[in-house]
Amino acid sequence: MSFPIYLKAQINRSANELAREKVKEYIVTKLFKEGSYHPVSYSELKESKQQQTDINWSIRHNFEIIDSQFVADKKIAVRKPYSFAFYLDKKLKVLTAESFYRD
Repeated sequence: MSFPIYLKAQINRSANELAREKVKEYIVTKLFKEGSYHPVSYSELKESKQQQTDINWSIRHNFEIIDSQFVADKKIAVRKPYSFAFYLDKKLKVLTAESFYRD
């Protein structure tokens, strides 16, 4: 009786992991090629309610980009926090991203 529930939970976990990998790849190859990426948190993968678009899923992600800056002639690492919503197609490919200010 509990096997279908377990199977659905396993599929959801795999989809979440794949979405997280795709989002990370998108961040380091398209958004922030220079800085060092540090993940902070992910939301669960959510099915999109939008009709007539290619967007099937969304996921929120908080992360930091570690960038080096010169302060008083010294190079220091500066962590910059970011919060994004990523929108994915049915194959979990990132279609677009939307940023939110995070302090």
